[in-house]
Amino acid sequence: MGNRTIGALCLGLALVATSAGCDSGAPTEPAVSPTAQAEQGPVAEGGTLVFGQTSGVAQLDPNTIASAAQTQLQTLLWNGLTTWAPDNTAQPDLAESWQHSPDFTSWTFNLRSGVQYHNGKPFTAAEAKKNFERVLDPEVPAQVATKIDMVSRVTAENDTTLVLELERPNPQLPAAIVDVKMSDVDDIANVDRNGNGTGPYELRAFVPDQTVELVRNEDYWGERPHLDEVTIVRYADATAAQTAMRSGEVDVLAAVAPDSAAGLATEGRQLLTAEEPASYVVWELDTTSPPFDNPVARQALSYAADRESMMDAGYAGYGIATPANVVVNPNNEHYEQGLPAHQFDLDKAKELFAEAGVTEGSTLTFWTKSGSDPEWTTIGEILQQDLAKIGITLDIQTAETSTWSAKFYPQGKRYPGTLAANYLSFTPLPGSYSLAWFADQGTCECNWSAPAEYNQAVATIESSAEGPELDTAITTAQRILNRESPIIVVGSTAFLSVAQQNVRGLWVQAEGTVHLEEAGFAA
Repeated sequence: MGNRTIGALCLGLALVATSAGCDSGAPTEPAVSPTAQAEQGPVAEGGTLVFGQTSGVAQLDPNTIASAAQTQLQTLLWNGLTTWAPDNTAQPDLAESWQHSPDFTSWTFNLRSGVQYHNGKPFTAAEAKKNFERVLDPEVPAQVATKIDMVSRVTAENDTTLVLELERPNPQLPAAIVDVKMSDVDDIANVDRNGNGTGPYELRAFVPDQTVELVRNEDYWGERPHLDEVTIVRYADATAAQTAMRSGEVDVLAAVAPDSAAGLATEGRQLLTAEEPASYVVWELDTTSPPFDNPVARQALSYAADRESMMDAGYAGYGIATPANVVVNPNNEHYEQGLPAHQFDLDKAKELFAEAGVTEGSTLTFWTKSGSDPEWTTIGEILQQDLAKIGITLDIQTAETSTWSAKFYPQGKRYPGTLAANYLSFTPLPGSYSLAWFADQGTCECNWSAPAEYNQAVATIESSAEGPELDTAITTAQRILNRESPIIVVGSTAFLSVAQQNVRGLWVQAEGTVHLEEAGFAA
């Protein structure tokens, strides 16, 4: 899809306004406005909710997830010590309460008693300790380790008291540990067969990359779930998924292509997304292999990205371009407004590419998915057309989800000359994860070696609750990302999900996960 097609899209939308990109000067606004919570009202007991998505779930280890498709299960099969609330604050989950030392380097969590894993084994502080130590094990590819790398010691003082000692202060620790999920580590080899969790639903059957069948956990320690069953179904492509939605076969459809979401919603369904989007359309690069081991080549690519056209064409007004090339939503209060913009400039891109040795006749690879996320291919085709104008070929290649992710995940893999199209989700600032992900202790698949100034800024962000020191560190980190461009950030957006009109109790987290733990059907 090229720029001329984009113009047609702008004219075809019913409403126009915010995101730039249309030649008319009247930026685009979505035809249907989404909400973060499903309709309220009495909920019936029982029933089976079918959740559809076009990416499959490859495995069930909750602490080594490599795909957003798996995040849907994080609050159904497992619990953490804390959990997110709709207002983006950390609330009690398996921990009923907690206290910290005055300097935020020692945290004591008071755990619920009487909790069991789905296999009947008691959950205790000793079990929590095993999970934290496994996440912190450098041999375990747990992305969440980035959030808790300051934990130096874990102690189970008794069955219901867990103490985390930190090597540096972290006032945000209850939020940092939300994604450390508790599973039976002693039986982790069988997690794909039994789920090993403490959550409101337990595993009945799992067919990798196809279906996950859950049934209500009748011994759940919390409020009894409304539904009898939840089934997660992977459809071969967006067309098949939308057909299933229209026929009523699916109750909730996640990660709907933006250009289709409004159409499904106008037919009487609910359109859902995060209240404060904290997800990003990105191209990951291997910064240890040519040509992207040269920051000049990365900057050239950033200037070659026509972000406004890409977001208009791929996201139909449900996103915003990020020319500052940072993983911070431009509407977030901590976004550094003074960052130099990498505005679309093919002449400058050509000059920088030449300086980095990427000359006319060179070929780069665009690596994306088949069967899902068609908007990634749409924006890749825009880049392909633009690079062709300066003599560079972009070879667009596709693969199914597990093959796609295996090319560049986890960090340490080499993928020279390749733009790995991806969708990243982080806790919004002032949460530290979006910036810590790039630091030396982070897990960015870009393999970037952050300068000392960046690592220091992240350490300050993690250890500061508020104040001018925190603000300065956030600005510093954004300025370094803007200058070094370890990845290319096309735009900020959030997953769009569609629910049938009779579904109740859903809400969408900032990173895009649809919370189903309290879901049910209208009474």
